[in-house]
This record gives sequence, structure tokens and C-alpha cells, in this order.
Amino acid sequence: MKQTTVQMIRAHIVTASVAATTIDVFVVSLLFFCKFPETLFETTSFRVLTCVLLVTAVLVTRHAARIAFRAAVKRRHAHFIGPRRDAVCVSAFCPARRLVILHLHFTGMPYVPVHATGW
Repeated sequence: MKQTTVQMIRAHIVTASVAATTIDVFVVSLLFFCKFPETLFETTSFRVLTCVLLVTAVLVTRHAARIAFRAAVKRRHAHFIGPRRDAVCVSAFCPARRLVILHLHFTGMPYVPVHATGW
């Protein structure tokens, strides 16, 4: 399997894991602080809702990362480099640098660290 494919899969799994942890914290807080019954969270409808929330969280994160990438390119915080202009270098001063790099991992675009280019 290619390295970019592994990075794409990893980015989606990590994003889903963070969303699942957030959902889990919310459910545990409902159990302890609001005294919801445990059987409420064992139903099929809750499992479907959780799955929908996970997919939605990944899609919303992808969308936010794409918006951050487009803004970084527009404001010249990110630029394409390489002989085929297929790799991207992101400035250390980019305000949404982490989201821009996450977009690169989501899409499988090669990312070149700043120190490698001297930019």
C-alpha cells in the first residue's frame, strides 16, 4: 500500500476516534450527572445515531480543513512546489496550519516540511 494511502486512512481513523471519544464523554456525563438509564444507550437507534454522528464529524472536519487549505493558498501561507507542482509547503506562520496539513493528509497530497524548503 502506498504511503499516501496509509496517511489518508490514518487521518480519517484519527478524526473518527476523536469524534468517538467526544461522544463517549458526552454519554458518560449523561449517565453520571443527569442519571439517564444505561438501557437508553444500548438501543439500535442510539447505535445508528452514533454512527451518523461519527460520519458527520468526519465530513465536517474534512470540509473545515478544505476551507482552511483554500484560504492558506489564497493568502500565500501555502504554495505548491516540486517539478510537477504536486507537493505543498505550508508556512510556519499560517494561522490554520494544522487544519491545512490535515487537509493534505485527507486528500493524499504530499506535504513538504518547511525546514526542508527553507521557506
